[in-house]
Amino acid sequence: MAKSVVGFFEMVKIMSYTVVCCTEIADPHWRWIEKSFDRSNVRFEFARCVPRYKFEENKWLNFARIRGCYNAVRLAQKTKAHILVTHGPTVAAWCCIFSSLMGLRIPILAHGFNFTALPNSLKRLLFARALRRVDRFVVFSTVERALYAHAFGLPLDRFDLVLWSVNPPKVDNPEAPFQAGDYVSAIGGNARDYRTLLSAACQLPHIQFVLVVRPESLRGLEIPRNVLTYVNLPNGLTMNVLFYSRFMVLPLADASVPCGHVTLVAAMHLGKAFIVTDSLGVRDYIRNGENALTVPATSVGDLVATIEGLWDNRLLCTQLGENGQRFAERECSEERITEHFRGWLAVKGVA
Repeated sequence: MAKSVVGFFEMVKIMSYTVVCCTEIADPHWRWIEKSFDRSNVRFEFARCVPRYKFEENKWLNFARIRGCYNAVRLAQKTKAHILVTHGPTVAAWCCIFSSLMGLRIPILAHGFNFTALPNSLKRLLFARALRRVDRFVVFSTVERALYAHAFGLPLDRFDLVLWSVNPPKVDNPEAPFQAGDYVSAIGGNARDYRTLLSAACQLPHIQFVLVVRPESLRGLEIPRNVLTYVNLPNGLTMNVLFYSRFMVLPLADASVPCGHVTLVAAMHLGKAFIVTDSLGVRDYIRNGENALTVPATSVGDLVATIEGLWDNRLLCTQLGENGQRFAERECSEERITEHFRGWLAVKGVA
């Protein structure tokens, strides 16, 4: 009898699978897609790259990230994890480096492998060697598959396209606007072209603009009188600004940057119309005239005309917002990530 009980628990232990996630998201309540596996045999553990001391935020070498990645690999060893999931490209590289140094052989999924700008040639060379240990990379746009495969000398078929997928964003105080009035919003900081947007706003003095940006976003730029700016607002308040705007503008730096996915999907989930730079990085999400309006990169004239046209057409605003919301519900929900992850677990024999 005792042997059978021991055998039962050994079988349960074998049938349980541990996934270690390494992330730079400090919020302990963020648990990726753990809820989707509540009734499964898959258990999630998290290692977070969170600064403990001021010196760890050094812009040349992120010590908090390095320590967090080291802890993730140690945690994977300690728990005898079956899968290591990394969130962010540099996190992926450091986890690969430590798994190699510590002799940990484990399947690695590099989720959210997205660079605002590619690292310099020396860093690419170092990362390329480390990233060979990654089984699968998840990118947010088609253009990134070939871009990163070429940059790091990796097989193209290791890169999977999964559109940026999240649940609808939380809006702080949704019953009341943080910023009163009727206005156009612009939010975010990665690869933005606020110079072109501010030049357009200067030619539209009858329209109010509200920007939520990073400290460096507007450096050296003159702010027109019809533009209000907020720096580093909490995400919930930023979503409030977006939610109560008539529509959003997403000005990107050029026609190829793989950025803006987080912002445009948030706008879609909230049912907001938006104007976006026609960039290769967003074409998987955008149907011009159906769920958004596009403008050429750096063209002030086109942006002025498109903003004014959409400002005067509330019906089109509503239609774009509704179509975008349907697209997000269908293509950009958290279920999409779960489906991809379940499929990969099945291939690895963990589902």
